[in-house]
Amino acid sequence: MSKRIQIDSELQTFLQAVSGESRQKILMSFLNGKERPMSDLVKSSELGQSTISIQLAILCRAGLLLRRKHGKEVYYRPDRARIISMVDKLSHFLKGCC
Repeated sequence: MSKRIQIDSELQTFLQAVSGESRQKILMSFLNGKERPMSDLVKSSELGQSTISIQLAILCRAGLLLRRKHGKEVYYRPDRARIISMVDKLSHFLKGCC
């Protein structure tokens, strides 16, 4: 009888967050690793502010982005340690199941 391996909720949340095409495009805008204000993310995308806001919230809840408010502007940056941790966790899961 084979052992059934399950994805924990943390990894599942990560995978759901990176599965959306809009969220992937947003994450790619951080390739330089620098912090970006929401207004800049809206300007550089083809999406409206409310859509960007929703997608950023999903990425933050999944722990992929960190946010900081300065005055009226909200700044986002990737949480590199968390992203690396989740990729390692995914790798471990895949080695155990596949």
